[in-house]
Amino acid sequence: MPSPVRILRAALLGTALLALPACLYQPLYGPNSYAPQSAETLSLIGVSDVETRVAQQVRNHLIFLLQGGAAAPQPTYDLKLRVVDNGRLQAAAADVGDTTAGVVTVTASYDLYDLATRTRIANGTRVASASYDRTGQSFANSRAVRDAENRAAREVAEQLRLALAADISRL
Repeated sequence: MPSPVRILRAALLGTALLALPACLYQPLYGPNSYAPQSAETLSLIGVSDVETRVAQQVRNHLIFLLQGGAAAPQPTYDLKLRVVDNGRLQAAAADVGDTTAGVVTVTASYDLYDLATRTRIANGTRVASASYDRTGQSFANSRAVRDAENRAAREVAEQLRLALAADISRL
């Protein structure tokens, strides 16, 4: 004969297992009952043109994250993107022998507009940094800065995708 403590434990465990599906956890990316169209909605965001090389890196990676690399066929939303980088500035963080550490910071601000109503529905700013080593070789230095800019651009694009997914899920 089971003891009353074991029966109580089993009842509590059964109640907890029944209550777990009632949690309001929802995945950010995949389809769910609350926002089954979030991936499809993200693919309807058109990204406006930009001017600088680093901004183009951010834009290209963001388009790939949103639409798999293809342009939005009929965009419902327009994303105005502004990207600022300090790629040509050196931030000396450490000096080891003839090598100096530098940091590239990319800041991306965005405004998301609904094309049907022509109103801004979301905005924000994301920042990413990437470090690089600076030596006495000029070509190696310029390549290191460019690689750091590309890494920071990819990181900020991934942050933008997450921010846009969160913004779209609130609509």
